[in-house]
Order: sequence, then structure tokens, then C-alpha cells
Amino acid sequence: MASSANPVNALADPAATLLPATSPVREWLLTIAGLGLSVAVLLAVLVQLGGIDTSRFASAPANPWFWLCFALFYALGPAMEWLILHRLWKLRADAVPALFRKQVANEIVFGYSGDAQFYLWARQHQPLKGSVFGTLRDVTVLSALAGNLATLIMMAVNAPLLYAIAGGALLNSFVASVAVIILSSLGILAMRRFVSLLTLSRRDLIVTFGLHSLRIVLSLVLTALLWKLLLPDLSPMLLIAVATLRMMVHRLPLIPARDALLAPLILALLGPGSGLAAATMLVAALTLVTHMAVGAITSIASLLSASRPSS
Repeated sequence: MASSANPVNALADPAATLLPATSPVREWLLTIAGLGLSVAVLLAVLVQLGGIDTSRFASAPANPWFWLCFALFYALGPAMEWLILHRLWKLRADAVPALFRKQVANEIVFGYSGDAQFYLWARQHQPLKGSVFGTLRDVTVLSALAGNLATLIMMAVNAPLLYAIAGGALLNSFVASVAVIILSSLGILAMRRFVSLLTLSRRDLIVTFGLHSLRIVLSLVLTALLWKLLLPDLSPMLLIAVATLRMMVHRLPLIPARDALLAPLILALLGPGSGLAAATMLVAALTLVTHMAVGAITSIASLLSASRPSS
């Protein structure tokens, strides 16, 4: 990764710019901000508790392969991010709970709140070199770039299939909206001035982008397996179409629990006959409950850890 002497790094880390690295005021502010985000996750968990429809879980299968697939699907994001940051920073294993909490915050609080929380956690708990903010920003930017490119490719390749299965004004509007979001973000990323702000070396950028792309492919495979285990008679063409719709939904910015939006979209486009709306809603409900459990456990652990006096 880039050296801390890089002038971009000095501008990239707002905490380091505002206060000296050894400032006790800075450390206190970082601690308070981190605690505030942990409390926000707990509050989001409590809010979500009131909206759970437990009747949806009656259709959850007893097949152990489904639950193994779901566990892998849920853990994939934090695991791949740990692998990326371990390669860049030699990140320790005790960062894994913070990465799971980051995933929960991004999903049930609001977009990028988890990134802010993990930034604060990393500054306090990991002996890191260089710009913490710059590295995390680069990793996030590459994740968005990989997701946007993958979605754009799937939309282009599968457009005939999507319109054959679910054409109409609603699909036209949805495709146009997502395309504008993706193309505008790709346009910003392509700007020379923006690219010059990236702090990672070219090799690190390429490897990180490759790992994000691998995560996207594995996520698609695991999601398709979950739907197939719920609906064994589902045709491969429908699987591909719905996987494309899911990728498009996940490009919508700053929207929590995006998987919950997929079921009504499928219902509107495909109708209730395929059973896919119910299957996607079940997976979304299971994901939400898991978010709530993981968010509560990791946030309480973080608050308890912060309350203990440092040795």
C-alpha cells in the first residue's frame, strides 16, 4: 500500500488532519463517535424488532444444506473484506466482529454508516501504517466499481431474458433508473482527478478489485443455490433473471435492507405463480433476523469493551 509520506494521505484522513495523532482529545472524540455508531446499530435492531413477521419462518426448510449455504452467504462479505485488509494491513482476527458489525450497520442503519464505524474501530484497535481513511476509501471505491461493472454486464447480457419474462413500463423505468445510477458513478470513478486520489499501489488496486469481483460471483452462486434449495423446480432462466434484478436492486444507494425490496419487485414483474417472491422474502427475513442478532451481540460487546478501563 502507499507510503504514509504520500501527500494525498495527509489530506485523506480527516481525523489526522484536524487533530494530532497523539492528541487525547482526538482519541476521546473517536471513542465517543464509535460508541455512538454502536448505539445506533442497537437502536436500529430495536426498531426492526417491531416489523418482523414470524409467520414467514414457517416455510423455512429443514434441509441442512440450505442452512450451510445461508451461513456461507451471510459470512461471505466480512470474510472477503478481512482477507483484503489482512493482505494490506496484516489485519488481526479480532477485527472479524467489527467487520460483521460494519455489514449490519450498512444494511439496517444507512449506507456507509458501517464503513464509518469500522474506520473508527480500526484507528483505535489496529496498529496500522499509512492512511487508514485512504485505504478504507480505496477498498470501498473498488467494491462499488466491481459491483457497478458486474451489474452493468449482467443487465446487458440478460436484457433479452428479462424483457422476455417481465417486460413492461415498470421494468423499463427500473432499468433506466439503475442504469443512470451506475453510469453516473462509473463516470465519476473514471475522472483522472479522482483516480489520482487513490492511495493504494497499482498492484494492490488490481488484487483488491479481483477479490471484490470474486466475492460478487460467489454471492451470486450462493444466492442462486438458496433459491434453488427452496424451489427445486425453478428454471435456470428464472434464476438468472432474478439474480440480475437482485444485482440491480443492490445498486440503489443509501437504502437499508435492500433484499426486502426484491420480493415486491419480483411480485410486480413476474406475478405470484413462480413462488420466487415468497422465497426471496424468506431469505430477506432470515438475513434481517441474522443482522439483528449479529448487530446486538457485536454492539453490546463493543460497548462493554469500551467501558473497561485500558490496562
